Amino acid sequence: MRTRRTWKIAAILLGLALGVMVPYTVTSFYTSLASLILISAILAASVNLLAGHGGLLSIGHAGIAAASSYGYAWAIHAGWSVLGAIGMAAVLTLGVSLVFGLMAMRTSGIFFIMVTLALGMVVFGLTFRLASITGGENGLSGIRRPGFISEYWQFYFLCLAAFVACTVALWVVARSPYGTSLRGIRDSESRMLSLGYQISRYKLGGMMISGSVAGIAGLLAVWHSQFISPTSAGFGRSALIVVIVILGGVGTTFGPLVGAAVVMWIENVLSSSVERWPTLLGLAFILVIVFAPQGIVGGARELVFRRRARRSVSPPELESVDPASPAAAVTPPPHPQKIGHDR
Repeated sequence: MRTRRTWKIAAILLGLALGVMVPYTVTSFYTSLASLILISAILAASVNLLAGHGGLLSIGHAGIAAASSYGYAWAIHAGWSVLGAIGMAAVLTLGVSLVFGLMAMRTSGIFFIMVTLALGMVVFGLTFRLASITGGENGLSGIRRPGFISEYWQFYFLCLAAFVACTVALWVVARSPYGTSLRGIRDSESRMLSLGYQISRYKLGGMMISGSVAGIAGLLAVWHSQFISPTSAGFGRSALIVVIVILGGVGTTFGPLVGAAVVMWIENVLSSSVERWPTLLGLAFILVIVFAPQGIVGGARELVFRRRARRSVSPPELESVDPASPAAAVTPPPHPQKIGHDR
């Protein structure tokens, strides 16, 4: 157990070291791509909290992230300060998350999926309806980043710090008594009800926590592109985030990062040489579903567990002695079993 924990800590430290080295080892394009991967991983982690620990798959989280982006963009265009714009983004994030939670907290399964999908489409429709605020189809452009993150490498380190902070926070939530209660609701709502748990409140709390993380991703996204349009709130964006979660592994800590790396690399790098890159993404998704239903991280973890299980049940070396070895030659043969009673 101690060795396993040591390997985990070493892998995490190695990953952090590699993350810090990115701006110093690759070009500005790939550094910007790494920032986009981290932003997508944060948004996917917010969905992963509900899907992996609560059994609640949301297909509308892009709407929550877009509310944060639009709140900041509108405030900047209105002449607000950076802190005021961030406050507006936070208020809209919490407000939209509360609406999502209140509407979906009494549902589960396919009904939860459909409610979150409908709410996400409502946000998408409002981006067109409120054209005087959102800019309609043209969106809002010219949204400059604050001075302390104006350079691409400065913004990358902010994204890296935000990803680490969100991952640690969600890890703590998942392993807290609240996270245990969410998993209990996922496994059996009727049993949790019989034990006196108020399931609706737990689902509402999960949506608020998940929505807050999605709001952070939305704020980073508008800083990254310095532009916001209705596309960011559309169904395609929400569906892509769900694909990231499933590819990486539902309920895993680093699954969102791995899934985001695969999807963003195909969408932004491979698409430059392959016109039908969505087909390749679909094939990758099918292969993962067939050969690793638990996702890339979940499948790798299961493979490691199987190898360890085989080693633990393998016979000791002393029991498997070669008959031709000297040890076998000096071993006396067993006495024949006596039949009957001695007289």
